[in-house]
Amino acid sequence: MQTEGRWARWLGPGVAFLASLAIAGPAGADSHAHCEGWFPDFSCERSGRWEGFHRPIVAPYLFEDPFITTGVQAYHLWHDFPERSVFQGGDLHAFAVQARVALTDRLALIATKDGYVWNRPDLNLLDDTQGSMNLAGGVKYALLVDEERRVMVSPALRFELPTGSSDTFQGHSDGLFIPSVSAAWGPGPWRLMGGFGSQIPLDGGQQSASIFYQLYAGYELTPMVKPFLQLSGITWVHSGDGKLPVRLKSGGTIPLDAAQSALGTGRFDGADVVNLGSRGVAGQDLFTWALGAHVPFTEHLTLSLAYERPFSHQKGIFKQRVTTSVGLEF
Repeated sequence: MQTEGRWARWLGPGVAFLASLAIAGPAGADSHAHCEGWFPDFSCERSGRWEGFHRPIVAPYLFEDPFITTGVQAYHLWHDFPERSVFQGGDLHAFAVQARVALTDRLALIATKDGYVWNRPDLNLLDDTQGSMNLAGGVKYALLVDEERRVMVSPALRFELPTGSSDTFQGHSDGLFIPSVSAAWGPGPWRLMGGFGSQIPLDGGQQSASIFYQLYAGYELTPMVKPFLQLSGITWVHSGDGKLPVRLKSGGTIPLDAAQSALGTGRFDGADVVNLGSRGVAGQDLFTWALGAHVPFTEHLTLSLAYERPFSHQKGIFKQRVTTSVGLEF
């Protein structure tokens, strides 16, 4: 009953928000440039993303913006671990590609998580590892579109499959549901976006459950340089069982909970890249800020770069991160 009350407390406002949008319906849709038929980006001239808006690249596995587009986005993440963590320093490199296809001008298929990871901890007991990440994808629908007022709201539903490598703390449990909703608003030279969602494990308690939220503010500084600021947060609302095996350099394994206790690092989970299923993380928060810029080479090709650091007391395995992305979008 306590767990149910916690979920009601955190998810209640989000459910109520989605319900209010559903009741309101697609108000203002008439002002949206309509394109009849399936696969509109391939069959007619259509701009799925409004002028001046660019895809957020910070927390790319969680933050799905509201625009219905077709394209691919390649990412590189360099993630630095704190010295006071279960890894005792070190870093992670990840390469990934996201893909999206607009089925109609309102509905899109989205593939938002994949890639390959190199994990290089400084702790002598742990070996360097590498492997594939889990796969995640789903659908996104533009529920509210008002191009005249520059307002768009889109819910999305994704599922993360446990297909990744256990060497990179992926591929365990039964997967995750990731419902979310995002909105965009473009007053004057500012481009504002926000997102809210949750990660709901299907494994009966192996993984941790969380809610996440983002606020993005971009500015039209020059035609070729578009700086932005993003605030991101995760709140864990249910802990895992702490039994995720951590592979040792000697060839054996040790449960994550035992490793955290032995090293005195406290309880923490894996931020936005991996769900470690740690014990004792319910009620913890991780907040980060990021500064970056978009550089559009052409109408469809954009380079983006962001530097990110945590500002919450709880940092877990997050010291700093640099995200680089190249996107081709229609």
